[in-house]
Amino acid sequence: MAASTKTGYDPSTMQWVDIEVAETREDPIPGEDEYLQIMVRQTQEKLAKMKPRGSTAAAQPQARKTGSTPAACVEYPRQLVTWKPTHTPRIRSDELVIVLKPKITMDLHAAFGLGGIGTAVQRFTGSTTNANISVWPVWDQNIVVVGVKTESLASKLIGDITLTIGDRQVPFQGHLRSAGETCKGVVTVADNETSESLRRKLEWIDGEILYVRKLGTSNVAVVTFKGRRVPRFIHYCSENVPVRYYKKTVPACYRCGTVGYRPDACPNPDNQRCIHCGAKVELTPEGPAKHDCQPECLICGENHFTGSAQCVGKFRKAWKPALTQRQHGLKNKQEEPSAPLRTDEKAKPMHNRPKPIKAPAGQKLRPPSFGAEDFPSQANPPKQVSNWVGVSSQSLTTTTTSPSNSEILKQLEAIKKRIETLERENRALKASQAATPPPLSEPVDYAHLRLLGR
Repeated sequence: MAASTKTGYDPSTMQWVDIEVAETREDPIPGEDEYLQIMVRQTQEKLAKMKPRGSTAAAQPQARKTGSTPAACVEYPRQLVTWKPTHTPRIRSDELVIVLKPKITMDLHAAFGLGGIGTAVQRFTGSTTNANISVWPVWDQNIVVVGVKTESLASKLIGDITLTIGDRQVPFQGHLRSAGETCKGVVTVADNETSESLRRKLEWIDGEILYVRKLGTSNVAVVTFKGRRVPRFIHYCSENVPVRYYKKTVPACYRCGTVGYRPDACPNPDNQRCIHCGAKVELTPEGPAKHDCQPECLICGENHFTGSAQCVGKFRKAWKPALTQRQHGLKNKQEEPSAPLRTDEKAKPMHNRPKPIKAPAGQKLRPPSFGAEDFPSQANPPKQVSNWVGVSSQSLTTTTTSPSNSEILKQLEAIKKRIETLERENRALKASQAATPPPLSEPVDYAHLRLLGR
């Protein structure tokens, strides 16, 4: 690495001196080979932190608390069903993951068949043992996921490769999936940028960028950062550009109207299908023929383009950003267990609940007091017994002798009349006190009192 000369002040000699400093890297973001080495170290560190399965405590079975409900009997609230891939690869924790996507339009399942894709990958890498490589064909997404245990095998599958199927050469694009203590963000770049050109134009001053990959022909690039914190801004051509969180979306192909893979990996594209509404239209040299086009999303069925920002089902699962330091502190505190969810009753809306009664300023709200004469006594009060037979008979008696609606209305009317009578008496008492002034006392002869005191 070349060195440059800079002038600085030396406090020990109190003189200005020229010193040689190393120049900054012209290519700060690692390439594919360096990124592979970083992922190997990240995987090794991840395995070192993991505890062996047999090292945990000899798993003493804890007795279940009395009155607890088995897991099979617990009722959980229903959740919104979202799209999930049919075949999910089960990659081992000590393997490096490479995703292969065809660069041409083809159906991988029809082209390779059973065992064909694994044979092609094994022939290309030169691997002779099945223990070093695991091939997972994901037919519903029209991609191939490969797990390898060595860095040499992974380096052969990254980038542009060609797999042989009989006498046919099929081009693929392979990229390494991140692992370990990393996180991803999304930035907007120019349309003419490539993954190679972005390596020299993106920079994060406060951290390290491990890898950058531009998504096809779009103006979006996925940036992999070291650590678990996604920065708010990074430098793109010396400009501060915002970084958005990377969230997985539901793949949908508007070329054939199928949910499960993206348009660039479509196995059966239909050129006579409108990409907006999905209607069958004639293909002319100027493009699709004119028709009544009403956009319809393949994911949620609403009237907008597939995968647009207005789509409510665009993301695979509910996304939650990382907790802040204050939220971490609140989460660590022990909280009281919340009440179980009631699925048999619907929550009452707030606007149907009665509003609380507020007392005027300076006054206290007191409940009304009633006397024993305000309520009629029961004709046949139930007997108080201590055995369970008496309890059951008591509930039956109470049910049969409960007052009807007409009796309750009569009691309320009597209470209302009683309150009106008390209010009239109170007003009359206040009026009489205000009309009659208090009696005045006789004047006192202070001179006579002084004479008596002598």
